[in-house]
Amino acid sequence: MTFNIHQLTLNVADTLVCKDLTIRFNKNEICAVLGVNGVGKSSLLHHMIDCSSTSARQIVIDETPLNEYQHHRKKLAQKTGILLQEYEYYFPCTVLEAVLIGRHPYLSQWQWETQHDIEIAEYALRQTGLFELKERMIDTLSGGEKRRLNLATLFTQDPDYYLLDEPTNHLDLHAQITMLDLLKKHIQQKNKTAIMVIHDANLAYRYCDTALMLFGDGHWAYDSTKKLINPKNLERLYGCPITTLSNQKQTVFIPA
Repeated sequence: MTFNIHQLTLNVADTLVCKDLTIRFNKNEICAVLGVNGVGKSSLLHHMIDCSSTSARQIVIDETPLNEYQHHRKKLAQKTGILLQEYEYYFPCTVLEAVLIGRHPYLSQWQWETQHDIEIAEYALRQTGLFELKERMIDTLSGGEKRRLNLATLFTQDPDYYLLDEPTNHLDLHAQITMLDLLKKHIQQKNKTAIMVIHDANLAYRYCDTALMLFGDGHWAYDSTKKLINPKNLERLYGCPITTLSNQKQTVFIPA
């Protein structure tokens, strides 16, 4: 079971996001997608599950080209799940009802959620610290609680491949660490794959196994985080001098 991109060239408006991008995302790994604002990180993430795009055949999920999922979208939703930067809930619902949306790819038309589906959703709420809020209306949640709700919904969906667009949005420092600790543990325990757009190179260095850098001119670089994330590459990526601070536990990158 693999997620492969082969010689993908992606243009968004006037931006060449990547040229001839070729990557194999491995099981039990988290890949960080890094780049400046507007470089096309989110666009690339969305393109990875757009089975109707003209280049969908260059993305292969479990030996099946993405374009072949066009008439099997439930199957695609069982294999891939995305956490968006922002969510809009158009109908009032409780926390539990919102999380149960993650089970929809496994239900037939007009089928109600089973007790098994509810147990999966409640377990995800426990994982994310929201179980005590399961009867709360979602419009009463804070921004951070809503972000955890989004992650719980993705856990409830339980796809093989997790695509996350800035999962630490709206979270304070403690909540960022808590969420990424939880995500990494979940990916490792369930042998999943995660591809994560993130702005903080230090969090990427700490939590991700590999990194993809998008330089804004079609050029890209992909390698293990320990090899790729260094002052030289970060200076090229962000256009400012970078230095490091290290102790026995960790290394951090800061503007020089």
